[in-house]
Amino acid sequence: MELENGNKIKISVFSVASFIVISYLIFRSGLPKNETIFLYNIIIILSLQNLGFYRGLFFLAMATALTILASLGIYFGYLWNVPVFFIVFFIINGEIKKRDYYGHIVKTRIEEVKENTNLLADEYARHKREALSLEKKEEKYRLLEAVTSILSSTLSMDMIAGYILNSALNIIGKSDAALLFLVDTKKQELNLFASKTGGLEKVKAKKGDILDEWAFKQRQCLIVEDIKKDFRFSEKRLDEYSRPFRSVISCPLIAEKKVIGMVRLEHARPYNYTSEDLRLLDILCDLGAVSLRNAEFYKQTLDLAITDGLTGLYLRRFFLDRLKEEIARSLRNELDCSFLMIDVDNFKSYNDKYGHVAGDIVLRALSETLKTFSDKGVICRYGGEEFSMFLPETSKLKALAIAESIRNAIKAETIDLRRVKTNVTISIGVANFPQDAKLVDMLIQKADERLYAAKREGKDRVCF
Repeated sequence: MELENGNKIKISVFSVASFIVISYLIFRSGLPKNETIFLYNIIIILSLQNLGFYRGLFFLAMATALTILASLGIYFGYLWNVPVFFIVFFIINGEIKKRDYYGHIVKTRIEEVKENTNLLADEYARHKREALSLEKKEEKYRLLEAVTSILSSTLSMDMIAGYILNSALNIIGKSDAALLFLVDTKKQELNLFASKTGGLEKVKAKKGDILDEWAFKQRQCLIVEDIKKDFRFSEKRLDEYSRPFRSVISCPLIAEKKVIGMVRLEHARPYNYTSEDLRLLDILCDLGAVSLRNAEFYKQTLDLAITDGLTGLYLRRFFLDRLKEEIARSLRNELDCSFLMIDVDNFKSYNDKYGHVAGDIVLRALSETLKTFSDKGVICRYGGEEFSMFLPETSKLKALAIAESIRNAIKAETIDLRRVKTNVTISIGVANFPQDAKLVDMLIQKADERLYAAKREGKDRVCF
């Protein structure tokens, strides 16, 4: 628009200038005057108004020359000057317009070619991006295939959980943290089982947060593009989860139509994840859920093979194998260790008075109290009403203190037997390696001898 206005101003200026020049030639000079001279002024003005700047300038010069010739009466006579000028004008203008028309066509074709070239370039770039995207997807699915192979050959819960999180971070990527929760079937709540935080602050919300609760209860995959703009979740409740994040994807681990856990990825940047990322995580969770379920069954089978069905404590055979390993380790490292042999006082009287079911109740109650000391050592049901406990890296005096604590804890425990409240007492024999014995069998024998010594001395005591 500014260029067009500028051309009009230039044309108007030259029209006025041409009028002044022609008038000067006619009225201010000694040249002869005739009626055709006035027509040239009109022609010049019209030609300058209808033509462009450079063509107007050309016709101005041409008309001025013809005016001079006409005034001198030396060019075709007076009457033929006007038609000749018009004919020349239309021929030249037609040729110029024709050239402009063809030039316009060529220019239009060039623009069309450029436009088509740009469209083809955009199309090529789009296809290239799609090809790269497909290659990335193919690579991710190849990784998923490898994950299937590895998960199907692993029976360790810890290894499977770690591999699921590593695979999620490698395949999906673009995550600050990966968390895996498992369901506590008794309490029906999530417990953090494994996490990969990449050096960020450790996870403090061991039970999960409102996002994990939603996915757990809804049994659905969840994608949150920006937690600050998602109306489904209260920002106040998210304050409990101290580590900063803005975008999240999570999927439930479902096996046999039951939610057994949850996998979650998060990032501090909003709009970080796509629906394709969520779909890949869902596939990974399907694979991981089956493997976790198999590992859980394997662990249960293994526990049944090495634990007592009534008390839940280790069986004698497994305990003795562990005892040999610990004694060998203590011998290599020149460490003390101790062994406790535990027996229920007057156990037969409970069976005679309340029945064999009462004896089972006593054993279960006793085992539950013993489990509270499991951080001290390895406990097993040695046989019948006898229990044993191995205390690694424990001196004889320290073992005596632990034995007294166990005896007092069990004596303080109240047991209901057919609506009768009763208390149970125990006798304990203590032996130390290498002070009392340097072989496993001798260590057990020493503890057993001291147990029966405690029985002979009146029961409800520790003999060392």
